[in-house]
Amino acid sequence: MKKESIQILVSLKHIGNISKKVKAHPFLLAQTPETLRELIEESVKSCIQAYQHRASGFPTPLSDEDFDSMKEVGKFAFGVHYNENAVNEEKAVQTALEAAEDGLVRIFKGNQELTDFNQNITVSEGDIFTFVKLTMLSGAMW
Repeated sequence: MKKESIQILVSLKHIGNISKKVKAHPFLLAQTPETLRELIEESVKSCIQAYQHRASGFPTPLSDEDFDSMKEVGKFAFGVHYNENAVNEEKAVQTALEAAEDGLVRIFKGNQELTDFNQNITVSEGDIFTFVKLTMLSGAMW
């Protein structure tokens, strides 16, 4: 039986963070997932909903903290969404599942890696999850 919503923690590294520290941030899921597949699906849906909420609103002024972190990165973004195309939720979920199946994304609950898409998992309020996107490096050494 699924609970309506649950708040988990997702470990994130802020792009502009010089100290390279990873911190756990609250992340709300509409339903409590029972498998890794459902965790991925609910996570993507939550991200899409947050994106649509940001895109539908007016840009907010930058705070001093926002300004400083963007200055460190060297890129300033003001929250304006120029892409007017609607997000295809089904395709986004499928892409995320394929990335995880192909090993391009690794998912951890605490220190334990989750690999079986259909195995039951227990998700409790405040559990910490880490999504690691592996990047292929290319280039040549001369």
